[in-house]
Amino acid sequence: MREWECLTVDIRYDEKKHKDWIAQQGQQPPAVGMQAILGTLGYDGWELVCMAAERQQVWAAFGGWNMQVSDYRATFKRPIGEQE
Repeated sequence: MREWECLTVDIRYDEKKHKDWIAQQGQQPPAVGMQAILGTLGYDGWELVCMAAERQQVWAAFGGWNMQVSDYRATFKRPIGEQE
């Protein structure tokens, strides 16, 4: 049976400095931009399993509701022993 390792990453929107999505792991500089975040992890063999909104604002608007997400929690997996 194949064994997997998992990784959970917090992705947040940085309004002040980057004006984009950022994720930081350990002492490495943060990955900026959703494409860069997912691309970097994918290059390292991580496969996105789930991405859930962690923090959001919801407000009433004409004809419905608006929602703005400011933080996501992303869960990745990769087979053990296949990473570089």
